[in-house]
Amino acid sequence: MASKTKGKVKNQKMILIGVLCAAVIWIYWDYMIKPVNIDIKNLMTELSAKQQKLETTRQAAIEYLVLDAEHKILKLEIIELERKLPYKKDLPKLIHDITKSLEKNRISIQSFVPDQEMSKDYYSETSITLRVTGTYHDLANFLAEIGQYERIINTFDLSIAPLSPTKFSSDTISASLRLVIYIGK
Repeated sequence: MASKTKGKVKNQKMILIGVLCAAVIWIYWDYMIKPVNIDIKNLMTELSAKQQKLETTRQAAIEYLVLDAEHKILKLEIIELERKLPYKKDLPKLIHDITKSLEKNRISIQSFVPDQEMSKDYYSETSITLRVTGTYHDLANFLAEIGQYERIINTFDLSIAPLSPTKFSSDTISASLRLVIYIGK
């Protein structure tokens, strides 16, 4: 019987040790591992959200750089367009430039009459009516030269009549034309 009691006590000790081990493992799991796993899960969720925010911020930074480059290009285009269609008249300088071109191309000015400004939706226009004398090639060179100005100037109502050269003048044509100058609003 002593051996049976020893075996029973041994079994009870083994069960007690097993229960204690199970209790220690359960306590370790419930109070140590489980909270750490919850913290890890929360931190992983937070990390994922911050990585997504970082990626969104990187995309926004790339878009900003693209938009900034486009903005700079548009500013350059606006500067170029303002040269062609300026917001200010600056008519005295323009008249000076046209007069210099006429003189350079050996064209004699008979009359130079600026007209009133006409307002349109997005721009206004001023015209200058000219009557000139010279040679056909000189007139063509003058028209080509003003066509190369940065500012937009159109030629309208061009009429050419022949002239007989004299010993005082080598002019072979008389021309009248209207130059239209555009001004932005």
